[in-house]
Amino acid sequence: MLTEVSKRPVRLLLCSILLVFLSSCVAKDNTQALPDAANTPGDRPSQLIAVDAPGEAQSPSSPPDGDFLSPQEAKPAPSAETEATGTVSVIRAAGESEGKSEQEAFSSSDSDGTIRLAFCGDILLSDHVLSAYDRAGNAGGILDDVLLQAGRDADLFIANEEFPFGTGGVPAPNKQFTFRVPPERSAIFKELGIDLVTLANNHSLDYGRSCLQETFDALDRVSIDYIGAGSNLSRAMERKTYCIKGKTIGFLAASRVIPEFSWNASKDQSGLFTTYDPTALIEEIRRAEDTCDFTVVYLHWGLERHTEPEAYQIELAKQYIDAGADLVIGAHPHVLQPVQTYRNVPIAYSLGNYLFGSSIPETMLLLADLSPDGGLRLSKIPASAVAGKTVSTGEETVLFERP
Repeated sequence: MLTEVSKRPVRLLLCSILLVFLSSCVAKDNTQALPDAANTPGDRPSQLIAVDAPGEAQSPSSPPDGDFLSPQEAKPAPSAETEATGTVSVIRAAGESEGKSEQEAFSSSDSDGTIRLAFCGDILLSDHVLSAYDRAGNAGGILDDVLLQAGRDADLFIANEEFPFGTGGVPAPNKQFTFRVPPERSAIFKELGIDLVTLANNHSLDYGRSCLQETFDALDRVSIDYIGAGSNLSRAMERKTYCIKGKTIGFLAASRVIPEFSWNASKDQSGLFTTYDPTALIEEIRRAEDTCDFTVVYLHWGLERHTEPEAYQIELAKQYIDAGADLVIGAHPHVLQPVQTYRNVPIAYSLGNYLFGSSIPETMLLLADLSPDGGLRLSKIPASAVAGKTVSTGEETVLFERP
């Protein structure tokens, strides 16, 4: 018969076996409870495609050769790392940068000199949007706190104004949609934190040149700058330059979509700066190289509702980058199009609608962080809209990073 002393080793052995069994069960339960990083909303795996070198033929039916990250597809799972060689940049998951941590390499705080630029796509202060604003009595009725704060916190917030401010003029003939918003509503832009708008689009002259002048005046009254249109061609082509934290940043805008030739600005007539022939814009980009540390080009181009860029968009983007553009932003399709790079310079082909009608299935606020040593990080806050209000739908996600 076992004595009390002799039983002790047996008890210890049984206790050890029980603890091992319980530990394995807990570990299994914990593993199942963890979300699949690759399958959480907005975190699907990315895909990379190479951009061809200048001069290579491009088939409109085939994807562009180059570093490609669809805005509908977010960053890889946190443990993933995708690298390529040649002209294709390295895109990493957040926190997976070599050397410095992501927080050390890029910070939106003023202390390290990082500059944050925010970009959105098409804004139309439609009846749906204005009703949502009026119900709330402030900008919280049309943007949630995340998006509102992100736009306000940025050093510069840039948008495409897809309408004129005004009360006069007559609707453009033979045009399906013509937009016009009362000038006093320009104060909403200020409340959103917008600093600069592009007017180079196919709606700025919906009510003629008198209404375009009202637009200039309305923006001037609330101290919001504009590019891409002007009282004459010289003003429409004009680069807007800002000095921020010791860096000079230049912005240019032009449209590749206008309903008729008469919308072009001329020496003695107001209108838009267009880029059907890219020569003038390329020359302006080259001039910016002499005085700017970073040059942004905002284009109105592509086909509405097309989720992929047209061959001409890809070709024009290459020409602008070859001329010296550091970031190319696009709008007009009203849906998101891919973000890709050429020569390690990002191209956001279309940012879609940001504030527009009643609902927007998918959009984003694009954020560009410029570090003091020349690094660039591009990230997005995904969003959608219901009943005239655009709300964030996920965490800020890194799309591109260049040391």
